[in-house]
Amino acid sequence: MRKWLIALIIGIVLVQTKPINAEETYDWEFLNKISNTALQLAKQERYSESAQLLDYFSMKFEDIPINRDSISLDHFRMISSTHKDAKSIILDEKKTNEEKVRTLTKFRLVVDAMVSEHQPLWGSMESSIMETFSQIKTDVQSGDIQSFQHDWNEFLSLYEIIYPSIQVDIDDRRVKQMDEHISVIGDKFFQDVPETSRVKQLSLMEEELKAIFERVKEDEADPSLVWVMITTGSIILLSLSYSGWRKYRGEKEKLEKREQNKE
Repeated sequence: MRKWLIALIIGIVLVQTKPINAEETYDWEFLNKISNTALQLAKQERYSESAQLLDYFSMKFEDIPINRDSISLDHFRMISSTHKDAKSIILDEKKTNEEKVRTLTKFRLVVDAMVSEHQPLWGSMESSIMETFSQIKTDVQSGDIQSFQHDWNEFLSLYEIIYPSIQVDIDDRRVKQMDEHISVIGDKFFQDVPETSRVKQLSLMEEELKAIFERVKEDEADPSLVWVMITTGSIILLSLSYSGWRKYRGEKEKLEKREQNKE
């Protein structure tokens, strides 16, 4: 029964996916749909079916050629690593549903990052991450070490979910800068960093976080769409200009005829 059901799920994914060209041996959109369905099944606690889809993903993922046009070696390793984590946790009875969903979400987001040229899914986590970080700043300002530890761990947990996706979409320099900030702010932040420097350090890290999410927003504008908007705007402007010119010529001709009649 389960085999029949998982075959049906894969069939639905296939129907919803555009046909693969004869020249291609892979389809990122198809892989993206598989990762999404595996996540949705995990949320419903249908772990066995989710695991089978993860196996199917692995089989299809192996068909992808590792080259500059399809996927780099680093990105291949990144997806393989998150997939391995998802596989190892999905059937582990000792893990909670929240832990499984978070791990599957991390895998889902990095696959989507490979597919989505604009508006990658990981950008939708901006509000929860920034709100948590804002609470961290409040904890430091009030000197509440216990609350700081709790909120800092929550921030790290959320950031870990999008970290592989950031490595795909954001340049290495900015990723490394964030790594440096995180290494400074840790368990011994109150002991190692002077009180006068703590808020400043957090503010610098906050700006770096904002820059990361702003980078995603900059990429949301599809260049082709922008070109269509510019072209359409130009046509409208020219049409209005031409209409205005014709109206002007018509009024001028009427005025000239009136002057001639008077003479």
